Amino acid sequence: MLARGLAMGMDVDTRQIQTAVLAGPGSDDPVVCPTDADELDEFRQDFSGTTFWCGILLGGCGGQLLTRRGYVRVSHFAHFPDPDGLLPECGRRSRGIASADHLYVRTATQKWLRGQGHTPRYRYHEHAEAPAGSLVEIEVGGHTLLLHLNPATPPDWEATTAAEVILGPGVPIDHRTLVRRGYVHRVKFISEGNQRVMVLGTEVPYVGTDWDFDLADCTVDEHGRLITPVVTRWKTARAAAQQAPVPQPRAETPKGPVQIGALTRLIDQAVRCEEGAAVRKLRDTAQLQVPRCEGQALTHLQRAIEHADRWISQQDRTRRQLFDRLEIAVGRGYDRDVSTLILTARELLLNDVAATPQEATVFKAANTLLSEARQRADQKRREADARRAAAARERAVRDAAEAEELMKRRQAQLQEQQEQARVRKERNRARGLVQSILGRLRREHEVLSPEQRQELVEELVLAAAGAGDILSLAEAHKVNEYAERPVAPVEEPEATAPSAQKPERVPELVPVPELHSATLPAHLVPTASAVRGALKKAARERTSTSWSRLEQQLGSALPPLGNEERVQVLVHIDQSAADDEPLLSSLIAAGDPHFSYQYYRRVLAALDLHAPDDDEDLREVVEADAEQVFTDWRSR
Repeated sequence: MLARGLAMGMDVDTRQIQTAVLAGPGSDDPVVCPTDADELDEFRQDFSGTTFWCGILLGGCGGQLLTRRGYVRVSHFAHFPDPDGLLPECGRRSRGIASADHLYVRTATQKWLRGQGHTPRYRYHEHAEAPAGSLVEIEVGGHTLLLHLNPATPPDWEATTAAEVILGPGVPIDHRTLVRRGYVHRVKFISEGNQRVMVLGTEVPYVGTDWDFDLADCTVDEHGRLITPVVTRWKTARAAAQQAPVPQPRAETPKGPVQIGALTRLIDQAVRCEEGAAVRKLRDTAQLQVPRCEGQALTHLQRAIEHADRWISQQDRTRRQLFDRLEIAVGRGYDRDVSTLILTARELLLNDVAATPQEATVFKAANTLLSEARQRADQKRREADARRAAAARERAVRDAAEAEELMKRRQAQLQEQQEQARVRKERNRARGLVQSILGRLRREHEVLSPEQRQELVEELVLAAAGAGDILSLAEAHKVNEYAERPVAPVEEPEATAPSAQKPERVPELVPVPELHSATLPAHLVPTASAVRGALKKAARERTSTSWSRLEQQLGSALPPLGNEERVQVLVHIDQSAADDEPLLSSLIAAGDPHFSYQYYRRVLAALDLHAPDDDEDLREVVEADAEQVFTDWRSR
């Protein structure tokens, strides 16, 4: 079919496809077509001898592609032409180079994971509202890395069982989830030549995504977690914050001022900088200086003391509220609130006086709660890992069972198809034998002895029974005629008395279908005669033909006819032939498959002959009929 399409010319393909796969439709080895015409020449040299396909994993039709140079548009892949419209419709219209990014995940990560001792397995999932490859699953050591590459498939953070979730370009994550998780990994793809290169990054709250590291700097730990340099720094900072002791006030204390003006300026500066310990110390120093002051200096000093007192009161109120909230969160076991509040409390105490005994008790209880929460989280993670491993094992067993069942069904279907093909071939062979015996009985009826004729008739009836309903109406009538015709007795010197003769066995008759008569219009009778002569000539030369060849051969004797008129002519030719002759129209069907599939079925139906629905089966019938025509006309 492809060869025929190439011979008829290259139709314009409006599907601009930039990506394909190599070697076969089920391949996961992608390639990008260069858009520049000069680069396309080098690309063709590099991949000479390699076939390109509209890959199934790309959401394509599985058809073969070719490279097409662009003069108005960019160079691209294109489907082979399909002049008959028999190939399936392809849905990959105007797909960009990013449509194969999910396949480049394997190209980028397989060698890297194997270098760490892992044996990765890749699965490409489709989503109901997103194209193929929106989700890529990498199984590593019983754990799963799940890549969401399409914004139409945002992850379900609560329901996912993946050890690590990696987001593609534009896949959103809400700020609260990002803060709770601490980080999330992202991937993007850039073009380099005819390949796409994967770049890995890590997004951190309030900071953004850090892309400044290589894949070689990353590892996958025993829990299936992807560890990048950003994650390592984040874990180190978090561990240091969690293990830090209760903050103590700064050791440095400002020295007592000598002048009142300098003292008031230090108080105002400490308040602006929110340095609680310094404000309290300076306030106490200022109160000791009150008895020494008078006049305007005393007024300025008292105003600074009041300013400091108001700030300290507000700071104490904020501090009490913070520790009250922390104590309530600890009492209720809200570990997420505790982890947030304790960081705020640590930062507050760094710039203020030391924690009171009550505050120290709250700190200790908070650290204990967080430690227990981490232990529970680790336990849940281990249990989840165990469940995922068990689910993976069950899935592997289920997949193996389904694969085995599918193989059994395919084997059964194959056996059934082979049996049907065998039966068809036997029936076609039996029909050929019927035609051969009928031809011999017609040609040698004068030289055959009664015994030989009787043997041939018995063989004829058996062959007709094996052929069944694929016999033509004329063939069935002829078989019944020979089966019912008595065999002339052998002449002997003394004829046996009629009463002593044994009755001859009459073979079982073959059922004959009803003949549908059709009259050929008068203006087509000369045409039918000319076509019959040309077909007889082709039969003697043991060659097939076609209607266009007949038009060239017969010239004006064969005027242009419509499809209906062609069918009428052929039906008349084969209906007016001898009853036991094979169909001359089979020579046209054998030489022109298009005619065979479209019109030969109608000729067979008009002659009350069986026409298989399957094109391959019809092809076998045509070949058998044509071969019988050659045999029958060999000596004419």
